Amino acid sequence: MDYKEEQEQELEVLRSIYPDELEVVKEYPGVKFELQLKLELQELIDTSHLSKDHTLHCTFQLPEEYPDVNPVISIEVEETLLNSDDEGEGEDEDEDEQQYDEHGNRLMSKYENIPDTISIADYVSGPLVAELEEQIETDMLSGMQMCFALISSIKEKAEHYFLEQLTLKQKQHDQELQEREKEEQAKFHGTKVTRESFLGWRTKFRQEHGLDKRDEERRLQAHHGRLTGKQMFEQGIEGTLDDIDDTDVQEVATKLQDDL
Repeated sequence: MDYKEEQEQELEVLRSIYPDELEVVKEYPGVKFELQLKLELQELIDTSHLSKDHTLHCTFQLPEEYPDVNPVISIEVEETLLNSDDEGEGEDEDEDEQQYDEHGNRLMSKYENIPDTISIADYVSGPLVAELEEQIETDMLSGMQMCFALISSIKEKAEHYFLEQLTLKQKQHDQELQEREKEEQAKFHGTKVTRESFLGWRTKFRQEHGLDKRDEERRLQAHHGRLTGKQMFEQGIEGTLDDIDDTDVQEVATKLQDDL
């Protein structure tokens, strides 16, 4: 195989496909070229909040015996703001500034710009390169011109990863938003009162405010400081009955019978 001819032919094809995106840094031997791949996310997701362009900077180095020897690939990503020169951009940024409630909790918006929170840098520089190496083995690309196939996979896989992350983050955002709305609604509805919860609250309230003791003192005052028949019976106070007349004895006996 004439490796030089193979590589020159492939470079010619790539130049015709990517006339503005491809730059050959070094010719054979040791061919090295760089390619700028812009992800077409606006065509894949239904959102008006995407304010960044994601461009992949791909570097291919072809060994002298390529395509029998696999190329060395490295990928980096660059994020740039869309319409960065538009007037009023500063005002929009102020409006989108994160806000918090009085407790320091992040206020969540139904229209949070989720696409702009996604980063693919770690993916393209690591896992994606490993996936390309696996693709070469799986598709048995060794021995044939493979750069175009790999370039197509890079763009497709990066866009797919972005969509996966968008779906995941959107789901998490919706769940957090629902939980926050439930918390806000609970503030207005309050806690549902049951018989058990009311009795527990009543007991605690009476203890904290000494109402039982106060009521007992009022009952004693109502009986002119004398104990009821049941109290005298339970406490066994001596001499109490000697201090009361026959009428009081009859009242005490009647009261004792009623209490028991």
